[in-house]
Amino acid sequence: MNERREKFCVEFVRCGNATEAYRAAGYKPKSAHAAEVLGSNLLRIIEVQRRIAELRGKLEDEKIMDAAERRRILTDIARDKKGNTKCRIMAIDTINKMDGVYIQKTQLSGTDGGPLSFRWEDGGGGK
Repeated sequence: MNERREKFCVEFVRCGNATEAYRAAGYKPKSAHAAEVLGSNLLRIIEVQRRIAELRGKLEDEKIMDAAERRRILTDIARDKKGNTKCRIMAIDTINKMDGVYIQKTQLSGTDGGPLSFRWEDGGGGK
């Protein structure tokens, strides 16, 4: 892909307008109508479509916060001594949950709080 087409793809992903992207990429149309038609024509080229899809995919990936970024933000909140104490505690609590610091205990009991009783049933295939 040549440099101008690449620039067109980047600009199209940025603005979503083929005419504007066509001009921003450095093409010199003879008229506004020519820019509209030629920008639209570029969008029909498979190579351009693929590159736009690739750029949009990268953009979406960048929008999604990964675990390391969430941890950094929460750590910044937790360490902000001038910040709201309740927010700092919530950030620490969230980090602890992410790290599995808390142990969840579950107590089981039988009927009316009595001991558990187990009954094994043969599924028909055992001897």
